[in-house]
Formats: sequence, C-alpha cells, structure tokens
Amino acid sequence: MRLLLENYGDVRIFQERIFGYKRYIVEEIDPDFGFRYTKIFSGIWYKKEDVIAIVEKQLKKEKKNGWTQRSCDQTS
Repeated sequence: MRLLLENYGDVRIFQERIFGYKRYIVEEIDPDFGFRYTKIFSGIWYKKEDVIAIVEKQLKKEKKNGWTQRSCDQTS
C-alpha cells in the first residue's frame, strides 16, 4: 500500500514498505495524455527529506528554464 507524502500538482511522492524496506516513488503525470513517469528511490540510500529535496530541485530547475512537457508539445 502506498502512502502519499507530498503532492506538487502533476508530481506526487509516495512511500511504501516492501519486505521491511522503505522505498519512495516519485510519480509524474502528463496532464495532456495521462502518461505516467515513475522514479523509485530506495529507503536504504535516501531519506524522505532527500527525495523531497531532489524533486523540489528538479521542479525549480524546470520552472527556471521554462520547460514543461506541455510547452514542449506546443512548440513542436
């Protein structure tokens, strides 16, 4: 069972425990087509705060560059 930790609109961070080990799932949903992109981080190597920081850094970088999946689809 997945536990929702953070929600950033189209990006959600979940936590689940498989065989006693935590893992964090970052799921991005394309709003136009509904495609799902998933990244999995092991709880052995990453803490919750680390995963949140990675996602926030990625979102800031995309926002700074003006890059979103939607803007790429419109320009092509």
